Amino acid sequence: MRRVNAVLSGLGNIGSRFVGVLDRKRDVLRDQYGVDVRLVGAADVGGGAIAPEGLELAPVAALKGQSIAALGQPGLTILHILEQVEADILFEATPVNLQTGEPGLSAIRAALGRGLHVVTTNKGPLALAYSELRALARANGVQLRHSGAVFGVLPTVNIGQRDLAGATILRIEAQANLANSYILKQMADGMGYREAVQAAQAQGCCAKDETLDVEGWDAVIKLVILANAVLGLDARIDDVRREGITHLTPHDVAAVYAEGNALKYVASAVHQEQGGYDLSVGPRALPPDHPLTALGPLHMGVVYTSDLYGTISAAIREEEPTPSASSLLRDMLSIYGSTTLH
Repeated sequence: MRRVNAVLSGLGNIGSRFVGVLDRKRDVLRDQYGVDVRLVGAADVGGGAIAPEGLELAPVAALKGQSIAALGQPGLTILHILEQVEADILFEATPVNLQTGEPGLSAIRAALGRGLHVVTTNKGPLALAYSELRALARANGVQLRHSGAVFGVLPTVNIGQRDLAGATILRIEAQANLANSYILKQMADGMGYREAVQAAQAQGCCAKDETLDVEGWDAVIKLVILANAVLGLDARIDDVRREGITHLTPHDVAAVYAEGNALKYVASAVHQEQGGYDLSVGPRALPPDHPLTALGPLHMGVVYTSDLYGTISAAIREEEPTPSASSLLRDMLSIYGSTTLH
């Protein structure tokens, strides 16, 4: 049995559900994987709590919008906790900040610098400083895992890193943004753009401020992370050609379908003969036999084309945050877990 002392930053939809998953899967982790996970510290925007022998997980998972300061100390930050506890791994699940990457970026830097593994679902630090963080992890002999930061719990990064080992990836194509997929489907059914945005917001797949989605920034971020993690690039946000959907009309969408194609919002990386990859996001007319064409508006999916393994595609319909939260568990087990099942 290996004891793993964990610290968690962020107790929103992802973080609180992850604590619930840890609680529910406690016996499975011990019996099947030989891992005893203790949450020795946790912090959110209101404060933090420290417990060297491990916090009781059920009360933490049940906070539901209350700060963990209710179980600990107001104003206690994740950086203070990292200085005070003996920990092995940081789970980072704070909200995305594309301007500075904070507070996630500083927490990840501090954890890696102290020799902790890091598992995160936070796209901000990865989009802004992937190469730096990867180098910091390597320099300290620890791992940086983030399979839940790209397309929810879909194992997009895992497929590219593990299952295509030895191959040259010729093309990656992904239906990467639920809001844009839903909006385009509503417009294909005759809705105007503004009505379609409101329908997506009512459905829950689009934020009140739809800018990051409809202007393509969310897809850009995901593609940058994927390009760095799977293709080994040092890609930046500015390296991606970006086209949004705000200029489209129902007539534009209907014209694509009238030709027998489907209009999808696609993030793509295409291998170039001279080396490197062309990175782009935008609406694309796809033929009926393309793997992404069959996906519904609430699916995320990825298609890999390589020189050795042909075309591999995967998709998921994720209707609530528990699957994405569970990606933190999956990544932790990729570091520590060794199943005892035979």
